[in-house]
Amino acid sequence: MKKFVLMVLLFLFVFSLTIAQSNVVSIWSWRTQDQEVWQKVEKVLNERGINVKIDFRAFIPTEYDSKMLIALQSGTGPDIVYSRRLPGGRTKNLIDAGLLVPITDKVDFSHFSPSVLNFIKDNDEVYGVPFAVQVVGIFYNKDIYDKYGLKEPETWDELVENARILKKNGVTPFFIPGKEAWALAMQHAMCGVSVLGPEWIEKLEKGETDFMDPKWIDLNRRLNELKQFYQDGFLANSTDDMNAAFAFEQAAMVFYGIWGLQQWRNLNPEINVGYFMVPPVSKDQKPYAYVYMDGALALTSNSKNPELALEVLKFAATPEFGTIFSNITFNIPGMMGATTPDDPLFREAVEVAEKHASPKVYWVGSIFVTQKPSLYDDVLAPGMQEMYAGKITPEEFAKKAQDALSQWFEPLKKRLGK
Repeated sequence: MKKFVLMVLLFLFVFSLTIAQSNVVSIWSWRTQDQEVWQKVEKVLNERGINVKIDFRAFIPTEYDSKMLIALQSGTGPDIVYSRRLPGGRTKNLIDAGLLVPITDKVDFSHFSPSVLNFIKDNDEVYGVPFAVQVVGIFYNKDIYDKYGLKEPETWDELVENARILKKNGVTPFFIPGKEAWALAMQHAMCGVSVLGPEWIEKLEKGETDFMDPKWIDLNRRLNELKQFYQDGFLANSTDDMNAAFAFEQAAMVFYGIWGLQQWRNLNPEINVGYFMVPPVSKDQKPYAYVYMDGALALTSNSKNPELALEVLKFAATPEFGTIFSNITFNIPGMMGATTPDDPLFREAVEVAEKHASPKVYWVGSIFVTQKPSLYDDVLAPGMQEMYAGKITPEEFAKKAQDALSQWFEPLKKRLGK
């Protein structure tokens, strides 16, 4: 009898654990700052009668992808993962391995622009709910600009002239985190969408031009000449150095992303920040912003609660989620219609993302980073450091891009007769 009672108690215990876990949706991420977001989402969903317990876990960014992949491959992964954008090998490999589930017809994507959704589409299937959009460009100290009577430049030459005036008056025009190659690649790319223009980038995609085009070499030259306006020893400085220097008004401008705003404000609540897109060569050209989807919430094939996980993803696709996400993290939400922080600069970045995003790019989110050698990791990142250090010329930088991409990019191979 005693043995029977123990067996019953054990059964009830296991059953209770099963019931307790039946409403859990696990989410893995590299973003620790999103913990409060999911606490709020859980509360909202439960108030609406959706009984869910969200188990959110954030990992060290450099370790996240490998841990997530191992877990999914072994069948022990979460219901939802933060996935990287497409094109990109990491997310593409997850899709090809059947580890991510398409949700095209399961979630309402009417609040997302086609350009944002393209970052998470494969073979016309949508593999996630975009959670944030990033806008990059030139951020500047308005008070410093006002002090020297400067205005936002409309052309590259006007940008250079602003830098000359600042340097002449003992002000560091630009603070550049040259130690971090990715930031230099980003600088090249954000300048490219305006200086070269999306039309030129489209020709590159089609094989109608190549990296030895005088326009590409000219962009390299312009960037290399701009380094006379950077802080001393800029190749040894990190983004942490840059954030501190800009926040405490030790430099007038930075090439960076809207995600830096919150940190600058945290360091110096009094800082007066403005933003402008990198200006083109002439006023006849239209300036563009490099805008990209930062990541998406993807349903995994490991999910123990796919139906409940879909309820979470359906909510994540609404402007209401975007409002929660944006006001907690101070990031631009992935969808349209969300109520974002009541901040003039933040509103400007949102408007830029919606109205001035370049339709063609060659860094994050481009065809040129889908294989190796990658234009991002293997050319722009190391090449910018080498050019800035005087180890290669703008022409040699262009040749590196040509040699690397012509190994696999078919339109370029065809153009060069390879």
